[in-house]
Amino acid sequence: MIRHLLLDLDNTLYPASGGMDEGITRRMLGFVASFLGVPFEEGVRLRKEGLLTYGTTLEWLRTERGLSDENAFFQAVHPDSEIEELRKDPALRPYLASLGLPMTLLTNAPRIHADRLLSFFGITDLFTGVFDLNWHNGRGKPHPECFLNTLKAVGFGVEETLFVDDLPKYARGYKALGGQAVLVDEADKYGEIAQNEGFGRISSIYGLADWLRNS
Repeated sequence: MIRHLLLDLDNTLYPASGGMDEGITRRMLGFVASFLGVPFEEGVRLRKEGLLTYGTTLEWLRTERGLSDENAFFQAVHPDSEIEELRKDPALRPYLASLGLPMTLLTNAPRIHADRLLSFFGITDLFTGVFDLNWHNGRGKPHPECFLNTLKAVGFGVEETLFVDDLPKYARGYKALGGQAVLVDEADKYGEIAQNEGFGRISSIYGLADWLRNS
């Protein structure tokens, strides 16, 4: 019985096809190339390799590339102006409220980014807690302790919590703990993965109500 929702933020509560996903990726890759002193294309390649091992770009840079100023990373990737890349969605608040379950936000982004977006959509008060990458000391999804410490903080267990995210590697991390996960798959890329690995799959957050009713 699902009694609690653990929700990702980026490309989960809003569509990946909007401008923010492209903006975040572009700024992150630009930071990687500048920090490593390599051409942009080389930065893209190195980051792709790093993410095979690490949960986030920041974790890779800190662990293998000697990055110590994480605030510089966050400021480059999530400037104040990023909010201009979002589109208003007045239906989101009443929809999330209609799900009738307590919700917790778990993001690998910094808290300032999460607060900015939640405020933009007017949904801050709908969440029992907001847990960002800094709260987990840089070890976010898919590390087991990231999920477990978050759930412990809000008083729910893995078995009663549904995790919703847009990336299979994070869904795998949660499923490895014995939990259920749903992938938000706007671009229809993960049908085979979802079927083979036992994930739910919806095209947007607006498919979650139907999934809950039919599961």
